[in-house]
Amino acid sequence: MKMLLRSIGLAIVHRIGMKIHDAESGRPLGRVLLIPWGGKIRVIGLQLNVRPVFLSQPRLTYWKQELGFTTHPAPDYPSLGGTEP
Repeated sequence: MKMLLRSIGLAIVHRIGMKIHDAESGRPLGRVLLIPWGGKIRVIGLQLNVRPVFLSQPRLTYWKQELGFTTHPAPDYPSLGGTEP
């Protein structure tokens, strides 16, 4: 029953939610419902792991900043599985 309600809720969010795009590449990340609650932002309906980033501004103001989301970059370290003595 719980999984049925969850899937119905996610279907509604994916239908009426807001489209978000990657702040760095511009590719679409999906439709989500963003709910500010208790000093935090709840992201409901997203299938990917994302991290929040502050978007650049033409004029520096600290009282109003825009928040964007981006995916985590791929690891840039070499594979250590084939080390030889």
